Amino acid sequence: MLALPAELTRLYETLLRQQGITMEHRPHYRKWLRYYWDFCHKYGLELRERRSFPPFDEKLRVRGRNY
Repeated sequence: MLALPAELTRLYETLLRQQGITMEHRPHYRKWLRYYWDFCHKYGLELRERRSFPPFDEKLRVRGRNY
């Protein structure tokens, strides 16, 4: 699995804090961001574009994974 860039990690942590996500739950959010990051790179999708999420969601659904 690809490592997240430091700047993205920093920005994501700020967002989680602003949204009131508890420290206890943040590792789960980071895990799914890493999965999504890896998926987008693997399939040549742009992480920042909304159209990249439906294929990720479909892949999870087909595999029977819940987030």
